[in-house]
Amino acid sequence: MTEQVRRSWLIVPAHNHDRLAEAAQSGADVVVLDLQDMVHETKKHEARANVREAIPQLCEQGAEVFVRCDIELLYADLHASVWKGLSGVMLPGVTRAEQVQEADGLIAKLQSERGVVKPPPVGDVLEADDPVSPQQAIELHLCLDTGRGNWDAVALIQASSRVKSISLGRADLVMDLREEPTGELHLMPYLMQRLIIVANATGVQPIGAWWRGTSRGLVASADDTLIAARTGRQTGFKGGICMRAYQVAALNQGFTPAEAETARAQSVIATYANARNNGEASAFLNGEHIDTSRAAIAADLMALAAACESREQGRAIVAQPHTA
Repeated sequence: MTEQVRRSWLIVPAHNHDRLAEAAQSGADVVVLDLQDMVHETKKHEARANVREAIPQLCEQGAEVFVRCDIELLYADLHASVWKGLSGVMLPGVTRAEQVQEADGLIAKLQSERGVVKPPPVGDVLEADDPVSPQQAIELHLCLDTGRGNWDAVALIQASSRVKSISLGRADLVMDLREEPTGELHLMPYLMQRLIIVANATGVQPIGAWWRGTSRGLVASADDTLIAARTGRQTGFKGGICMRAYQVAALNQGFTPAEAETARAQSVIATYANARNNGEASAFLNGEHIDTSRAAIAADLMALAAACESREQGRAIVAQPHTA
């Protein structure tokens, strides 16, 4: 498994020092510094001023750092954000390929001028410093939070090689597509399933969780978050977004295979290998037919479990106290 493990994406307002300190200790795989709708227009300058200092503080605790920019204030937000330690930029409200290309160009210019490269996976050592390298290009994460953005998803993703992940924005989608009188947006299951298909077809990560209509989504309880994360992983999501630090542990747990799952996967792999060694194309395990596809699914789950363990080890290495 080559993709980075990003089970939990915690969005915090960049101007709120208490929330930033809480995020640093949350254990989130990704902390997203918000410059958009969690920041009142009177606090925008303060939020931008905090970003450069906040990035290394969060990195030191083993988190990757993204910044959520306002598409209408892109120039100012990116100039405040592209500094050493930044892994990516989250773009909400994207509806046109030109917006993605504009962000790509601005990021490229700032990376070149400031000598900024995307950090290596947490716990690894950066061995090269070429900002042109695809592996060291700051990423783009697209929030497909309008009907138009979802309809043109493939074109938006293909507008820049920096795009590595996508998500939905439930609240904004409700505003755009209108919810039912019950408060539920009946299109959400379809949009989530479509997002996963689009992501897999274009080679990017689908980020989201299978939120129930009554769960309050990005501010849901820890229990509801765990359910949404587990269901989301089984559906095909690679991680989930939240806005409260207490949700992080639930997302990390839900997007990590449980011990029972890995034990089952090991049995499936062993059963299939034994069948192949005996000249059989398939076998049965507790009444279940085990063939090539079942073995491949089990191998993918084992690879995910190993990647999650490696992610935690990397965080521990980075966050351990440094002595003089």
